[in-house]
Amino acid sequence: MHTLTDPPADAAVLSDTETVAAPPQPRTLALGFTGDGREYFRIWVVNLLLTLATFGIYSAWAKVRRLQYFDRNTVLVGASFDFHGNPRAVLAGRLLSVVLLVAYHYAFGFSTTFGVMVIVGLLLAFPYLMRGALRFRLGNTSYRGLRLGFDGSVGQAYLAWLPPVFTFLMPGALLALYPGKPGLATLPLLLYLLWPLMHARIRRFQHAHLLFGDQHASYEVKGRRFYRFYLVGGSLGLLAAFCAGLAGGFAGAAAGNGRSAALFIAVFTGVASAYLAYLLIGPYMVVRVSNLAWSNTRFPGIRFRSTLPARDFMKLQARNALFTVLSLGLYRPFAVVNVYRFRLAHLHIEVDGDIDVAASRVTTRDGAAGDSVADGFGIDLSW
Repeated sequence: MHTLTDPPADAAVLSDTETVAAPPQPRTLALGFTGDGREYFRIWVVNLLLTLATFGIYSAWAKVRRLQYFDRNTVLVGASFDFHGNPRAVLAGRLLSVVLLVAYHYAFGFSTTFGVMVIVGLLLAFPYLMRGALRFRLGNTSYRGLRLGFDGSVGQAYLAWLPPVFTFLMPGALLALYPGKPGLATLPLLLYLLWPLMHARIRRFQHAHLLFGDQHASYEVKGRRFYRFYLVGGSLGLLAAFCAGLAGGFAGAAAGNGRSAALFIAVFTGVASAYLAYLLIGPYMVVRVSNLAWSNTRFPGIRFRSTLPARDFMKLQARNALFTVLSLGLYRPFAVVNVYRFRLAHLHIEVDGDIDVAASRVTTRDGAAGDSVADGFGIDLSW
C-alpha cells in the first residue's frame, strides 16, 4: 500500500492551473534589403567623381559610405545593421596598400636583395593584415547596438594565410631570382594541388572566430569537401574552353584561311574562354562554398542556412555582366545591388527564442589598415 509523503522543501509545487514552460520553438528569420539600384547609383556616381577629383583620396570615405548604405539597408526582424568605421583609418590603410603593391611589382627592379626583402616582408605582413581586416570590418558592424567581432589569433592567421601567400608569390620570385631557369618557377605550382585545403583553412579561420556580442561561433567542415568544388569548377573551365574553341573554329572557317584568320581564332578563343569561365566557375564556386560554409556556422541558439541556387546565380551574373558591358560600366551599381539582394534572400537565420538575448556584451575592435590592404590586393572579405 502506497503512502503519500510531504514533498521536499526545495521541490517545485505546481497548482492545477500551472504548467511547465515549454522550451522556445526555433524560428526561421529572413534577411531583407530595403535599398535599390537607383538610390545606390547616385551614391556610386558621387563616390566615383569625388575619388577621381581627389586622385583617390576620397576612396576611403567612399568605401565607408558604401558599407554604411548596404549595412543600414540590411534588415533583420525590423531592425537594420550599421557600420561605424573611421574613413581616416581606412585612408591610412589605403596608402599602405599602395606602398605594398608598388614594392611588390618593382622590388626586383632595384636589386635582388631588395626584392627578397620585399617578398619576405609580404609573407610576414599579409596574414597579420588579413586578420586586421576581419577585425576592422566585423568590429565596426552592429545589429541593435550589439557589435559583431572577430577573435582569431595572429598565430591562427599565419596558419591560414601563409601557405596560399607563399604559393602565390614564389613562382614570380623564383623567376626573378633565376631568369635563366624558368623551370624552377614551375615547382611551387605543384602546391596548387593543395589549394582546396588552403581555401578550406581560410574559410575555417573566417567563420570559426566570428563573434556576436560575447558569443563565439562554431564551424565544422572537413577540408577535403572543397576538392569536389574545384573538380567541378575545373570541368566547367574545360567546357568553357572547348565551347569557345569550337565557336572560334567556326568563326575562323567563315573568315577564310591565312594568318589573320588564325590570329582571329586565337584571340577570340582566349577572350571567349575567359568570359565563359568567369560566368561559370566564379558563380559556381561562390554558391557552393557559401552554402557549405554558412550552413555549418552557428552561434549558441543561432544557426545559419544558405540555399543559393547555382543556376539562378549564374544567370544573374551573366545578365549583370552583359548589361554592364552594354552600358559601359554604368550598370555596375545595379549589378552590385542585384547580387547583394539575391544572396541575402537565400541566407536564413534560425534562432531559439529571441535573438536579442543571444549576446550580452558589446565588443569593439580596430585594424582598418588590414581591411584597406585587403582591398588593395583585390580580396573581398565581405562574405
